Amino acid sequence: MIRMLTACTEEVDEIGEAVNEILGQLDLKNRLLKNSVGLVCCDPEFIHSGVVEAVLKKLPFDTVGITTRSGATNGVVSAIMLSISVLTADDVNFSVALSGEIAPENVDDVISSAYREAEGRLPGKPVLVLAYPPMILSMGCYPVSKAIFSTAGDTPVFGTLPCSPFHDHRNSFTILNGAVYARSAVLVLLSGNIHPDFLMISTPEQNLQKQYGIITKSDGCMVYTVNEMSFTDYLANTGIAKSKEFYDLLYMIPFMVNFNDGSPPVARGLYSIKDDGPAVFGSEMPEGKAISPSSLNYDGIMGTAEELLRQISLKKNINGIIMHSCLARHLLLGLKNDDELKKIIERVDGIAPYQACYSGGEICPVKNNAGEFINRTHNYTFIACVF
Repeated sequence: MIRMLTACTEEVDEIGEAVNEILGQLDLKNRLLKNSVGLVCCDPEFIHSGVVEAVLKKLPFDTVGITTRSGATNGVVSAIMLSISVLTADDVNFSVALSGEIAPENVDDVISSAYREAEGRLPGKPVLVLAYPPMILSMGCYPVSKAIFSTAGDTPVFGTLPCSPFHDHRNSFTILNGAVYARSAVLVLLSGNIHPDFLMISTPEQNLQKQYGIITKSDGCMVYTVNEMSFTDYLANTGIAKSKEFYDLLYMIPFMVNFNDGSPPVARGLYSIKDDGPAVFGSEMPEGKAISPSSLNYDGIMGTAEELLRQISLKKNINGIIMHSCLARHLLLGLKNDDELKKIIERVDGIAPYQACYSGGEICPVKNNAGEFINRTHNYTFIACVF
Protein backbone atom coordinates (compact mmCIF):
# COMPACT_ATOMS: atom_id res chain seq x y z
CA MET A 1 0.00 0.00 0.00
CA ILE A 2 1.23 3.48 -0.87
CA ARG A 3 1.28 6.38 1.58
CA MET A 4 1.40 10.09 0.68
CA LEU A 5 3.17 12.65 2.87
CA THR A 6 2.81 16.38 2.14
CA ALA A 7 4.58 19.58 3.12
CA CYS A 8 4.73 23.18 1.96
CA THR A 9 6.51 26.44 2.64
CA GLU A 10 6.03 30.05 1.59
CA GLU A 11 9.55 30.97 2.73
CA VAL A 12 11.32 31.90 -0.48
CA ASP A 13 14.31 33.84 0.90
CA GLU A 14 15.56 32.17 4.09
CA ILE A 15 16.90 28.83 2.84
CA GLY A 16 17.51 27.27 6.26
CA GLU A 17 14.05 28.19 7.47
CA ALA A 18 12.44 26.71 4.36
CA VAL A 19 14.41 23.46 4.74
CA ASN A 20 13.44 23.12 8.39
CA GLU A 21 9.81 23.82 7.64
CA ILE A 22 9.60 21.14 4.94
CA LEU A 23 11.53 18.50 6.87
CA GLY A 24 9.55 19.19 10.02
CA GLN A 25 6.22 18.67 8.27
CA LEU A 26 7.36 15.51 6.49
CA ASP A 27 8.81 13.85 9.62
CA LEU A 28 10.62 11.33 7.41
CA LYS A 29 12.37 9.56 10.28
CA ASN A 30 9.07 8.25 11.61
CA ARG A 31 6.96 8.00 8.46
CA LEU A 32 9.14 6.89 5.55
CA LEU A 33 8.68 3.36 4.22
CA LYS A 34 11.05 1.21 2.14
CA ASN A 35 10.72 2.92 -1.27
CA SER A 36 9.93 6.59 -1.93
CA VAL A 37 9.80 9.34 -4.52
CA GLY A 38 9.09 13.05 -4.12
CA LEU A 39 6.91 15.34 -6.27
CA VAL A 40 7.59 19.07 -6.05
CA CYS A 41 5.85 22.10 -7.52
CA CYS A 42 6.83 25.69 -6.89
CA ASP A 43 6.99 29.24 -8.13
CA PRO A 44 10.23 29.83 -10.12
CA GLU A 45 11.44 32.18 -7.38
CA PHE A 46 12.17 29.15 -5.20
CA ILE A 47 14.64 28.01 -7.87
CA HIS A 48 16.34 31.38 -8.22
CA SER A 49 16.68 31.80 -4.43
CA GLY A 50 18.28 28.36 -3.99
CA VAL A 51 15.49 26.95 -1.83
CA VAL A 52 14.59 24.14 -4.25
CA GLU A 53 18.15 22.86 -4.49
CA ALA A 54 18.70 23.07 -0.73
CA VAL A 55 15.44 21.33 0.19
CA LEU A 56 15.72 18.52 -2.33
CA LYS A 57 19.34 17.76 -1.42
CA LYS A 58 18.11 16.96 2.09
CA LEU A 59 15.70 14.30 0.88
CA PRO A 60 16.98 10.68 0.80
CA PHE A 61 15.14 9.79 -2.44
CA ASP A 62 14.67 11.14 -5.96
CA THR A 63 12.37 14.13 -6.28
CA VAL A 64 10.88 15.35 -9.56
CA GLY A 65 8.57 18.20 -10.41
CA ILE A 66 7.68 21.41 -12.17
CA THR A 67 7.33 25.14 -11.79
CA THR A 68 3.78 26.44 -11.48
CA ARG A 69 1.84 29.66 -10.95
CA SER A 70 -0.13 28.65 -7.85
CA GLY A 71 -0.81 25.59 -5.72
CA ALA A 72 -2.50 24.11 -2.67
CA THR A 73 -1.68 21.50 -0.05
CA ASN A 74 -2.09 21.05 3.71
CA GLY A 75 -4.85 23.67 3.82
CA VAL A 76 -2.64 26.36 2.26
CA VAL A 77 -3.29 28.19 -1.03
CA SER A 78 -0.54 30.42 -2.36
CA ALA A 79 1.05 31.66 -5.58
CA ILE A 80 4.41 31.90 -3.80
CA MET A 81 4.68 28.40 -2.41
CA LEU A 82 6.81 25.29 -2.66
CA SER A 83 4.93 22.07 -2.01
CA ILE A 84 6.22 18.52 -1.84
CA SER A 85 4.35 15.25 -1.77
CA VAL A 86 6.23 12.08 -0.95
CA LEU A 87 4.91 8.76 -2.23
CA THR A 88 6.27 6.02 0.02
CA ALA A 89 5.55 2.28 0.22
CA ASP A 90 7.00 -1.11 1.08
CA ASP A 91 5.36 -2.82 -1.90
CA VAL A 92 5.61 -0.16 -4.64
CA ASN A 93 8.80 0.56 -6.60
CA PHE A 94 9.69 3.92 -8.13
CA SER A 95 12.14 4.57 -10.95
CA VAL A 96 13.05 8.05 -12.19
CA ALA A 97 14.65 9.11 -15.47
CA LEU A 98 15.61 12.39 -17.13
CA SER A 99 15.47 12.71 -20.90
CA GLY A 100 18.11 14.40 -22.99
CA GLU A 101 17.39 17.86 -24.37
CA ILE A 102 14.38 17.60 -26.64
CA ALA A 103 14.31 18.90 -30.21
CA PRO A 104 11.90 18.13 -33.08
CA GLU A 105 14.37 15.75 -34.71
CA ASN A 106 15.16 13.64 -31.63
CA VAL A 107 12.03 13.62 -29.47
CA ASP A 108 11.13 9.96 -30.03
CA ASP A 109 14.65 8.73 -29.34
CA VAL A 110 15.33 10.73 -26.17
CA ILE A 111 11.91 9.93 -24.65
CA SER A 112 12.19 6.22 -25.46
CA SER A 113 15.72 6.09 -24.05
CA ALA A 114 14.68 7.75 -20.77
CA TYR A 115 11.64 5.54 -20.41
CA ARG A 116 13.56 2.31 -21.05
CA GLU A 117 16.25 3.41 -18.59
CA ALA A 118 13.66 3.85 -15.85
CA GLU A 119 11.78 0.69 -16.82
CA GLY A 120 14.98 -1.37 -16.65
CA ARG A 121 15.38 -0.60 -12.96
CA LEU A 122 11.94 -1.87 -11.98
CA PRO A 123 11.34 -5.45 -10.79
CA GLY A 124 8.03 -5.64 -12.66
CA LYS A 125 5.97 -4.05 -15.40
CA PRO A 126 5.09 -0.38 -14.80
CA VAL A 127 1.49 0.16 -13.72
CA LEU A 128 1.63 3.97 -13.76
CA VAL A 129 3.79 6.68 -15.32
CA LEU A 130 4.01 10.18 -13.85
CA ALA A 131 5.18 12.39 -16.72
CA TYR A 132 6.54 15.93 -16.67
CA PRO A 133 7.38 17.09 -20.20
CA PRO A 134 9.01 20.49 -20.75
CA MET A 135 7.21 23.59 -21.99
CA ILE A 136 8.73 24.15 -25.45
CA LEU A 137 6.49 26.68 -27.18
CA SER A 138 8.02 26.17 -30.62
CA MET A 139 7.06 22.46 -30.51
CA GLY A 140 3.94 22.37 -28.37
CA CYS A 141 3.25 19.41 -26.12
CA TYR A 142 1.96 17.04 -28.80
CA PRO A 143 5.26 15.54 -30.08
CA VAL A 144 6.55 14.88 -26.56
CA SER A 145 3.33 13.49 -25.14
CA LYS A 146 2.88 11.35 -28.26
CA ALA A 147 6.37 9.88 -27.75
CA ILE A 148 5.64 9.16 -24.08
CA PHE A 149 2.31 7.50 -24.89
CA SER A 150 3.86 5.43 -27.67
CA THR A 151 6.64 4.16 -25.43
CA ALA A 152 4.34 3.54 -22.44
CA GLY A 153 1.94 1.44 -24.52
CA ASP A 154 -1.05 0.43 -22.39
CA THR A 155 0.43 1.79 -19.14
CA PRO A 156 -1.60 4.81 -17.95
CA VAL A 157 0.24 8.14 -17.99
CA PHE A 158 -0.67 11.03 -15.69
CA GLY A 159 1.12 14.35 -15.33
CA THR A 160 1.52 17.95 -16.35
CA LEU A 161 3.66 20.43 -18.21
CA PRO A 162 5.24 23.23 -16.18
CA CYS A 163 4.04 26.80 -16.25
CA SER A 164 5.04 30.06 -14.58
CA PRO A 165 3.53 33.40 -13.54
CA PHE A 166 4.62 34.94 -16.85
CA HIS A 167 2.32 35.16 -19.86
CA ASP A 168 5.15 34.14 -22.23
CA HIS A 169 5.90 31.01 -20.11
CA ARG A 170 9.50 32.03 -19.39
CA ASN A 171 10.97 30.37 -16.32
CA SER A 172 8.90 27.24 -16.87
CA PHE A 173 11.08 24.32 -15.81
CA THR A 174 11.04 20.65 -15.03
CA ILE A 175 12.94 19.63 -11.90
CA LEU A 176 14.98 16.61 -10.83
CA ASN A 177 16.76 16.50 -7.46
CA GLY A 178 17.17 20.27 -7.35
CA ALA A 179 18.48 20.73 -10.90
CA VAL A 180 16.19 22.47 -13.40
CA TYR A 181 15.68 21.88 -17.10
CA ALA A 182 14.05 23.91 -19.86
CA ARG A 183 14.01 21.24 -22.59
CA SER A 184 14.07 17.88 -20.79
CA ALA A 185 11.27 15.61 -19.61
CA VAL A 186 11.27 13.90 -16.24
CA LEU A 187 9.50 10.55 -15.79
CA VAL A 188 8.58 8.44 -12.77
CA LEU A 189 7.61 4.81 -13.43
CA LEU A 190 5.79 2.90 -10.69
CA SER A 191 5.32 -0.84 -10.31
CA GLY A 192 3.79 -2.98 -7.59
CA ASN A 193 0.76 -2.60 -5.35
CA ILE A 194 -0.80 0.61 -6.63
CA HIS A 195 -4.21 0.86 -8.28
CA PRO A 196 -4.70 4.42 -9.51
CA ASP A 197 -7.96 5.89 -10.70
CA PHE A 198 -8.23 9.00 -12.87
CA LEU A 199 -10.80 11.77 -13.07
CA MET A 200 -11.05 14.72 -15.45
CA ILE A 201 -13.51 17.47 -16.24
CA SER A 202 -13.31 20.41 -18.63
CA THR A 203 -16.31 22.56 -19.49
CA PRO A 204 -19.95 22.33 -18.41
CA GLU A 205 -21.85 20.07 -20.79
CA GLN A 206 -24.51 22.72 -21.36
CA ASN A 207 -21.83 25.12 -22.68
CA LEU A 208 -21.01 22.84 -25.60
CA GLN A 209 -22.33 24.02 -28.96
CA LYS A 210 -24.40 21.31 -30.62
CA GLN A 211 -23.21 22.07 -34.16
CA TYR A 212 -20.16 19.85 -34.56
CA GLY A 213 -17.72 20.35 -37.38
CA ILE A 214 -15.59 17.54 -38.78
CA ILE A 215 -11.83 17.94 -39.04
CA THR A 216 -11.21 17.20 -42.70
CA LYS A 217 -7.48 17.97 -42.95
CA SER A 218 -4.96 18.02 -40.12
CA ASP A 219 -1.40 17.11 -39.24
CA GLY A 220 -0.66 16.43 -35.58
CA CYS A 221 -1.84 19.48 -33.69
CA MET A 222 -2.37 21.59 -36.83
CA VAL A 223 -5.82 21.88 -38.39
CA TYR A 224 -6.08 23.00 -42.01
CA THR A 225 -9.74 22.45 -42.81
CA VAL A 226 -13.00 21.79 -40.99
CA ASN A 227 -16.02 20.71 -43.05
CA GLU A 228 -13.75 21.06 -46.11
CA MET A 229 -13.36 24.81 -45.51
CA SER A 230 -10.30 26.64 -44.18
CA PHE A 231 -10.15 26.97 -40.42
CA THR A 232 -10.52 30.75 -40.63
CA ASP A 233 -13.62 30.33 -42.80
CA TYR A 234 -14.95 27.80 -40.28
CA LEU A 235 -14.51 30.36 -37.48
CA ALA A 236 -16.31 33.00 -39.50
CA ASN A 237 -19.07 30.58 -40.48
CA THR A 238 -19.78 29.68 -36.84
CA GLY A 239 -19.74 33.34 -35.82
CA ILE A 240 -16.84 32.86 -33.40
CA ALA A 241 -14.40 35.19 -35.13
CA LYS A 242 -15.32 36.99 -38.31
CA SER A 243 -12.02 38.87 -38.61
CA LYS A 244 -8.42 38.77 -37.41
CA GLU A 245 -9.21 41.35 -34.73
CA PHE A 246 -10.83 38.56 -32.71
CA TYR A 247 -7.95 36.08 -32.98
CA ASP A 248 -6.15 37.32 -29.86
CA LEU A 249 -9.20 36.36 -27.79
CA LEU A 250 -9.45 32.79 -29.04
CA TYR A 251 -7.37 31.45 -26.14
CA MET A 252 -10.54 31.94 -24.06
CA ILE A 253 -12.50 29.41 -26.15
CA PRO A 254 -12.09 25.68 -25.49
CA PHE A 255 -12.59 23.50 -28.55
CA MET A 256 -13.98 20.09 -27.65
CA VAL A 257 -12.89 17.09 -29.72
CA ASN A 258 -14.94 13.90 -29.76
CA PHE A 259 -12.85 10.81 -30.53
CA ASN A 260 -16.02 8.69 -31.04
CA ASP A 261 -14.70 5.80 -28.93
CA GLY A 262 -16.91 6.21 -25.89
CA SER A 263 -14.41 8.39 -24.05
CA PRO A 264 -15.49 11.89 -22.99
CA PRO A 265 -14.71 14.74 -25.39
CA VAL A 266 -11.40 16.42 -24.62
CA ALA A 267 -10.72 20.15 -24.54
CA ARG A 268 -8.16 21.68 -26.84
CA GLY A 269 -6.67 25.16 -26.65
CA LEU A 270 -6.19 27.15 -29.85
CA TYR A 271 -2.63 28.48 -29.61
CA SER A 272 -2.42 30.46 -32.83
CA ILE A 273 -3.56 30.81 -36.43
CA LYS A 274 -0.72 30.99 -38.93
CA ASP A 275 -0.68 33.57 -41.71
CA ASP A 276 -1.19 30.85 -44.33
CA GLY A 277 -4.36 29.60 -42.63
CA PRO A 278 -3.80 26.52 -40.42
CA ALA A 279 -4.66 26.61 -36.74
CA VAL A 280 -2.21 25.35 -34.11
CA PHE A 281 -3.83 23.57 -31.16
CA GLY A 282 -2.46 22.36 -27.86
CA SER A 283 -2.50 18.70 -28.82
CA GLU A 284 -3.52 16.16 -31.42
CA MET A 285 -6.45 16.98 -33.72
CA PRO A 286 -7.09 13.82 -35.77
CA GLU A 287 -8.84 13.92 -39.12
CA GLY A 288 -12.41 12.66 -39.11
CA LYS A 289 -13.07 13.66 -35.50
CA ALA A 290 -15.82 16.04 -34.47
CA ILE A 291 -14.92 19.48 -33.13
CA SER A 292 -17.16 21.96 -31.35
CA PRO A 293 -16.45 25.25 -29.61
CA SER A 294 -17.44 25.58 -25.99
CA SER A 295 -17.15 28.28 -23.33
CA LEU A 296 -15.77 28.60 -19.83
CA ASN A 297 -16.25 31.34 -17.25
CA TYR A 298 -16.08 31.71 -13.47
CA ASP A 299 -19.29 29.81 -12.83
CA GLY A 300 -18.29 27.04 -15.22
CA ILE A 301 -14.86 26.64 -13.63
CA MET A 302 -16.23 26.51 -10.11
CA GLY A 303 -19.08 24.19 -11.10
CA THR A 304 -16.82 21.70 -12.86
CA ALA A 305 -14.33 21.79 -9.98
CA GLU A 306 -17.17 21.11 -7.54
CA GLU A 307 -18.31 18.13 -9.61
CA LEU A 308 -14.88 16.52 -9.84
CA LEU A 309 -14.26 17.02 -6.13
CA ARG A 310 -17.67 15.51 -5.41
CA GLN A 311 -16.64 12.42 -7.36
CA ILE A 312 -13.43 12.19 -5.34
CA SER A 313 -15.33 12.48 -2.07
CA LEU A 314 -17.40 9.39 -2.96
CA LYS A 315 -14.34 7.15 -3.30
CA LYS A 316 -13.32 4.83 -0.48
CA ASN A 317 -9.90 4.03 1.01
CA ILE A 318 -8.03 6.91 -0.63
CA ASN A 319 -4.35 7.18 0.27
CA GLY A 320 -3.48 10.25 -1.77
CA ILE A 321 -4.65 12.65 -4.49
CA ILE A 322 -2.57 14.47 -7.13
CA MET A 323 -4.45 17.25 -8.93
CA HIS A 324 -3.61 19.62 -11.78
CA SER A 325 -5.81 22.35 -13.23
CA CYS A 326 -5.15 24.21 -16.47
CA LEU A 327 -3.54 27.62 -16.13
CA ALA A 328 -6.25 28.97 -18.49
CA ARG A 329 -8.80 28.19 -15.78
CA HIS A 330 -6.68 30.23 -13.35
CA LEU A 331 -6.61 33.16 -15.77
CA LEU A 332 -10.34 32.99 -16.49
CA LEU A 333 -11.13 33.20 -12.77
CA GLY A 334 -9.98 36.82 -12.94
CA LEU A 335 -9.62 38.62 -9.62
CA LYS A 336 -10.91 35.54 -7.78
CA ASN A 337 -8.12 33.35 -9.10
CA ASP A 338 -7.62 31.52 -5.78
CA ASP A 339 -11.20 30.26 -5.65
CA GLU A 340 -10.67 26.93 -7.42
CA LEU A 341 -7.80 26.01 -5.11
CA LYS A 342 -9.81 27.15 -2.09
CA LYS A 343 -12.61 24.86 -3.26
CA ILE A 344 -10.13 21.96 -3.38
CA ILE A 345 -9.16 22.59 0.24
CA GLU A 346 -12.78 22.92 1.28
CA ARG A 347 -13.76 19.59 -0.27
CA VAL A 348 -10.75 17.28 0.19
CA ASP A 349 -9.04 18.48 3.37
CA GLY A 350 -9.39 15.57 5.79
CA ILE A 351 -10.28 13.00 3.11
CA ALA A 352 -6.69 12.18 2.15
CA PRO A 353 -3.32 13.89 1.66
CA TYR A 354 -3.33 15.93 -1.55
CA GLN A 355 -1.23 18.18 -3.74
CA ALA A 356 -2.67 20.52 -6.37
CA CYS A 357 -1.09 23.01 -8.75
CA TYR A 358 -1.80 24.80 -11.99
CA SER A 359 -0.66 23.19 -15.22
CA GLY A 360 0.79 24.17 -18.57
CA GLY A 361 -0.95 21.16 -20.15
CA GLU A 362 -2.75 18.27 -18.51
CA ILE A 363 -1.99 14.59 -19.10
CA CYS A 364 -4.66 12.17 -17.95
CA PRO A 365 -6.03 8.86 -19.23
CA VAL A 366 -9.66 8.46 -20.27
CA LYS A 367 -11.68 5.29 -20.69
CA ASN A 368 -13.12 4.09 -24.00
CA ASN A 369 -16.18 1.92 -24.67
CA ALA A 370 -14.27 -1.21 -23.67
CA GLY A 371 -13.27 0.28 -20.32
CA GLU A 372 -9.63 0.55 -21.37
CA PHE A 373 -7.48 3.53 -20.46
CA ILE A 374 -6.36 5.70 -23.37
CA ASN A 375 -3.65 8.25 -22.67
CA ARG A 376 -4.62 11.77 -23.69
CA THR A 377 -3.49 15.36 -23.25
CA HIS A 378 -5.95 18.10 -22.36
CA ASN A 379 -6.39 21.86 -22.06
CA TYR A 380 -8.86 23.82 -19.89
CA THR A 381 -9.15 20.69 -17.77
CA PHE A 382 -9.04 19.77 -14.08
CA ILE A 383 -7.49 16.31 -13.62
CA ALA A 384 -6.90 14.06 -10.62
CA CYS A 385 -5.03 10.85 -9.91
CA VAL A 386 -6.45 9.03 -6.88
CA PHE A 387 -4.71 6.05 -5.32
